[in-house]
Amino acid sequence: MVYVALALLLTVTGISNKQESLEYDAAIAKAQKEKKPLMVLVGAQWCASCQVLKRETIEPMNNSGELRDVVVSAVDKDLRPELAEQLMRGNTLPQVVVFTQDSNGWKRFSLTGMQSQSRIRELLQRVRPARN
Repeated sequence: MVYVALALLLTVTGISNKQESLEYDAAIAKAQKEKKPLMVLVGAQWCASCQVLKRETIEPMNNSGELRDVVVSAVDKDLRPELAEQLMRGNTLPQVVVFTQDSNGWKRFSLTGMQSQSRIRELLQRVRPARN
């Protein structure tokens, strides 16, 4: 009953996720097919900073169209620990990892910890020169 009420409240107040992030495997395929960078938020449900980063930074940027040239995905460290371990550098959460491909192969860029929209924009600016 609580879930139904919460879903109704979110619908009525207009708070919704217009563009859901893709599952990691689908996101990789889409990034390769569309030749776009892949941005992955590695976090966990229990991580308050991860939830704030997702809700106040990634989702607004995604919904406003700022991330239209990027494929966005999220990986929960607790649900996919092996994948999270491969993606992460160190154990600090959250981590934003961006992969981009050019003629020399894949390149990895990342930010660790809570990030603002301006820091995400800076990261994406660093990715652009690597793209063909």
